[in-house]
Amino acid sequence: MFDHIVVPLDGSKLSEAALAYVAPLASRLGSQVVLLHADDDPYTDMFGGSSPVRDEDAQSRVSDYLRVVLERLESDNIRCSTHHEVGTPAAVILKYVEEHKPDLVAMSTHGRSGLRRMMVGSVTTTILPRAQVPVLVVHPPEDESLSDTAFESIIVPLDMSSRSEEVLPLAAGLAETLGLETTVVTCIPSPTQMYTGSVPEVYPYPDDLVQQAQDASDEYLQALSSALSEGRNLEVQSATLEGGPASRIVECAQEQSNSLIAMCTQGRTGLGRWVLGSVTDSVIRTGNTPVLVVPHTSETD
Repeated sequence: MFDHIVVPLDGSKLSEAALAYVAPLASRLGSQVVLLHADDDPYTDMFGGSSPVRDEDAQSRVSDYLRVVLERLESDNIRCSTHHEVGTPAAVILKYVEEHKPDLVAMSTHGRSGLRRMMVGSVTTTILPRAQVPVLVVHPPEDESLSDTAFESIIVPLDMSSRSEEVLPLAAGLAETLGLETTVVTCIPSPTQMYTGSVPEVYPYPDDLVQQAQDASDEYLQALSSALSEGRNLEVQSATLEGGPASRIVECAQEQSNSLIAMCTQGRTGLGRWVLGSVTDSVIRTGNTPVLVVPHTSETD
C-alpha cells in the first residue's frame, strides 16, 4: 500500500510533525521512509554556466541533521534513507516524485522561514495538484512538540460523485489494514443556506426540501457503506452532516479519536464542486486533523 513514503524536511521541528504519524504508519506497514531535504539557498555563479557551489559547512550540518533523524527512526526498526538535492523545495519534491514514484508524500503545513508561515499557499499548495500521488498533510502543534500517534479512525467525505469516490479504494484498504473505525460522510446545506435568496413566487421550493436532501444522502451512504464493507473485514459507519462542508467535516473528525480525513482533490463539477482551493483546501487550512489528499486521476464525473 504505502511501501515507499517520502517526507520532506527543512531542518525545523515544525517540518518533522509529519514523522509523528509516518513513524507508526511505516512501522505497521513495513514501509521504506525517505527523508528528503532541498537546499534552496545555494551559492551560485552569477554569470551562469556553473553548477551551484555548496557551502561545505552547511552541507555538513544538513547531513548531520538527516542522520540524527534517520537514526531515530531506525531505532524503532523503521527502514529509512535520506535524499538531499539542491533546488527549491517544491521543485525537488516534484522531481523526486516523478523519478522515484513513491506511494505517499507526507509533509507538514509549517516549516522554517519568517514567523512560522504556513506552507499552504506555497509549497503544499504547489505539491497537492501536481504530485499525482497521495499526500498526507499534517499540522504541527503550536509548541512544536508532537509524540508518535497511530491513527485510530478515518473520515471519508463524499459529495455523491464518482470523482469524490476515487478516494474509497485507498481509504478502505488503509482502514482494513490498520483496523480503523471508518465513517463516510456527506454534507447537505442547512435550511438557511438552502432557502437564502429564493423568491417563493419564482422558485416554489417544496417545504420538505431539506428532508428530501437528507433522505437522498442517507440512502446513498447506506448503499455505499454496504458495498465498501462487502468482502472486507471492515465495518463502515455513515453520517449526513448539515451546514458548511469544510467546517462540518473538521468538526466530525475532531469528534473521533486520532482521526485521519481522506478526501479527493476534486468532486462533482458545476457550482457544487469540491476542488482544491475550495472544500479540500479549507479543511486543510482550518482543521488540525491530518488530511490524506488523493489526486483525481480519471475523467469520470
